[in-house]
Amino acid sequence: MRNNIERSRLLEPGETVVVGISGGNDSTALLHILWALNSHYQYGWKLHAVHLNHGFRGEEAGRDADYAGELCQSLGVSFHLFERSIPDVMKETGMGAQEASRAVRYDLYKQVALRTGAAKVAVAHHADDQVETVLFRLLRGTRLSGLTGMPARRWLVEGQVELIRPLLHVSRAELERYCEENALFPREDSSNRSRKYARNLIRLEVMPLLEQVNERYREHILSLSKAVQEDEAYLQKQSRDQLKAVVIKQKKGDVTIDADKFQSCDVALQRRMITLILSYLSSQIEWSSQHVEAVLRMIEGNRPSAELDLPGAVTVARAYRQVRFQTNGQKLYRQIFCYQLAVPGTTLITESGAAVHTFYRDGPIDWARIPDHAAAFDADRLPGPLCVRNRKQGDRMPLWGTAGSKKLKELLIDAKVPQKWRDRLPILTAGDQVIWVPGIRRSAIAPVSERTKRVLYVEVEFGEEWREVLT
Repeated sequence: MRNNIERSRLLEPGETVVVGISGGNDSTALLHILWALNSHYQYGWKLHAVHLNHGFRGEEAGRDADYAGELCQSLGVSFHLFERSIPDVMKETGMGAQEASRAVRYDLYKQVALRTGAAKVAVAHHADDQVETVLFRLLRGTRLSGLTGMPARRWLVEGQVELIRPLLHVSRAELERYCEENALFPREDSSNRSRKYARNLIRLEVMPLLEQVNERYREHILSLSKAVQEDEAYLQKQSRDQLKAVVIKQKKGDVTIDADKFQSCDVALQRRMITLILSYLSSQIEWSSQHVEAVLRMIEGNRPSAELDLPGAVTVARAYRQVRFQTNGQKLYRQIFCYQLAVPGTTLITESGAAVHTFYRDGPIDWARIPDHAAAFDADRLPGPLCVRNRKQGDRMPLWGTAGSKKLKELLIDAKVPQKWRDRLPILTAGDQVIWVPGIRRSAIAPVSERTKRVLYVEVEFGEEWREVLT
């Protein structure tokens, strides 16, 4: 442990370190080892242990918390105890038990690290966990990157707090022997024996069978993982460099890329660029090859636009030659609306985030000064009451210079209006006729001429979100 920490510079002298402790064998050993190294070699580390009672196992969980607290007291380590109802978190977020537990745990690690000024958070993942992770990803579906396993270090809070795994070279059996030799009596979480969790099934059923095939299978899997890490590091660097040239716009929770530039890259880099974007949007999710391939197929599709929902409230939408990745956005759904237009006056269209202003005007029209989101009509020639609504199936609009009409759907496609915006776009109708699609096209109905006595002027005020859609 000492050689590994010093060689890799996982910890520096004098650092404050947060240590995750469940009270189980692995985390108990990790905390004791760090305490022993600090005591013997005078590193000057300030250790803070964090324990989470998940609210799953009643009295058993309480005894785990008591053990962790007593251990910290005996070692003179600061102890931070938290209680959270993970079942409630699962209901609120839709996460599974393990995913929700991990998210809450890591959030608490970050909180304590920032509050105590810790530069590192140490967790007790070991060599057997690494083997389980590689097997789990392989069985669930993964590309080369998934075979790298868990990194020994990564940023938990960019530029401030680093997550480290000092035990990745140590086996579970070695940690069990360490606890025995140092008279430590860690708790065992009964849920670790449950076969309902996939990782437990791999550990309890699959790995013993692999050992019958080859006793050194762990060593070989870890060797493969190390080699893949080195190759993947090179490919990741190439992907990050290419991604810079592909991204059109990037802000928190929102990334837009150029589809043509993206598809000009080698497919090996395309997959890694997708993973980089998805990980940027939601780092708590382990993005599988199925997710990446689904995005890749959507980008390659023949339809002008498409949309894909992914875990973590992430959506990917392709609108013509741009692909937009977003998170925490509202899920799209079709909402029917129809408002009778106030003439003269203002009508607010809440579903569209728009306002429609109307008034009558006299005198000639200066057509050159009418904005794109405004139109003028001969008020006395309109075929019926004025309404603002969203589109309906089969809508058509008569056009200037033709004897016929054109489907509204085709007009919106020609104007390159993204599919997810089409149902929110307000359209103006007179009776049962579509007479204007603001920002897109005016119909041939009720034109203003020399014989017009009353001009109805209509202008739509769109919110900021429509700026890119209608330009």
